[in-house]
Amino acid sequence: MSSMFHISDELLEKYAIIGPRYTSYPTAPMWHDIDRETHRAWLKANSNNEQAVSLYIHIPFCRDRCLYCGCNVTITRQQSASADYVPYLLSEIDALAESRHGNKTVKQLHFGGGTPNFLLDEEFQSIMAQLRERFDFADDTEIGIEIDPCSTRPQQIEFLAELGINRLSLGVQDLDEKVQNAVQRVQSAEITLEHLKTARKKGIKGINFDLIYGLPFQTVESFSKTVDRIIDMKPDRLAVYNFGYLPERMIHQRKIKPETLPSPKAKMTILLDSINRFCNAGYNYIGMDHFALPEDELSIAQENRTLHRNFMGYTPKSGVDLLGIGVTSISEFNGHFIQNAHKLKNYKQQISESNLSGSRGIELSDDDRMRKWTILKLICHFYLDFKEFYESFGVSFPDYFKAEIKQLDELIDDGLLIRDAASIRVIDHGKILVRNICMVFDAYLNREDKPRVKFSQTI
Repeated sequence: MSSMFHISDELLEKYAIIGPRYTSYPTAPMWHDIDRETHRAWLKANSNNEQAVSLYIHIPFCRDRCLYCGCNVTITRQQSASADYVPYLLSEIDALAESRHGNKTVKQLHFGGGTPNFLLDEEFQSIMAQLRERFDFADDTEIGIEIDPCSTRPQQIEFLAELGINRLSLGVQDLDEKVQNAVQRVQSAEITLEHLKTARKKGIKGINFDLIYGLPFQTVESFSKTVDRIIDMKPDRLAVYNFGYLPERMIHQRKIKPETLPSPKAKMTILLDSINRFCNAGYNYIGMDHFALPEDELSIAQENRTLHRNFMGYTPKSGVDLLGIGVTSISEFNGHFIQNAHKLKNYKQQISESNLSGSRGIELSDDDRMRKWTILKLICHFYLDFKEFYESFGVSFPDYFKAEIKQLDELIDDGLLIRDAASIRVIDHGKILVRNICMVFDAYLNREDKPRVKFSQTI
């Protein structure tokens, strides 16, 4: 096996720091509280914008708690929970449509969670019927869903395909039984493969597997076996996430004993080995945990420099407004970020009162917009062009970011990137350390009034 990526121990020690994942800029901890009137005013200001939209619907329910999870979930085995929740989603859909966003074309719809396949068939039907009635769906709209293979009901994938689902993300994490038991998520390779085959038989493309490295009892050898089995299954896309071990914030993670976790050295070896194995097997390294086959839309979007990154990770759908629906969901449009209420009880109350639930958000300044543009170019394409920046903002990149460019010298000396008179290009192992590079352009990290927040390690 050829080694495409390698990082020395010295650089590992130097760059293994805490930092944002940049699914937004400014990052969510830097936002502030807003009220529903502000939410409504920002929607109104965007109503004449003719951009297409991407819809995200958050389904928070899970039947069991997986110990690695860092998502906003509600643990329940009561099916009545979703029956009670869906009407609130329908009310919010109506409110967004009535804010003159319903006349916009939907390019993408994604059900995330939690466990979206917790919903009953008739609940999916009511949501989809409402969406199709209130929004204009394009003929090629991407409609995706995250599912838990262990709780997927018989014939559920077939039903979802008939409903219009054409993208599927399967939670896998690790195929090693010891690791699965340690994180309370036991899922055989056979179940995963069965769902993959069913989805393909029904014409679903862009199938993604989510893996996690850094879990308890993982070793370089055990995870390499998982990687080999995943390569044999050949999903279209892969996400290999760094386990965020934050027991001080997430009580359920305290059940994981730190001595069971792989050492930083082993963890980094697992990551690099996985990247090289997937790349040698024909996958493109999209960046920041993501891989895709050359014919997949993600690879094509990166090649065409139309790739985008938001709260769902990397997406080929750039140039669209994101409208979040449901508890804790996030919207992004026209220089605004808005997040719905974090707690289910509060979300329901706010929807009952005003049909909107925006609780936190931010209106981007001109400086925010320029830094957001810069970070997105680096994290999506490993490249930015000074001329393109000037055409977008009427400002010279080298002049505006004079101090930041000086900070790049050390990264250049460490072989992470190349800078010339016209551009910046991330190279070699700099692609793995792209979060560190983006942090140079993050104006909030060094502010004295920044909120206290614990990000995950960059590698």
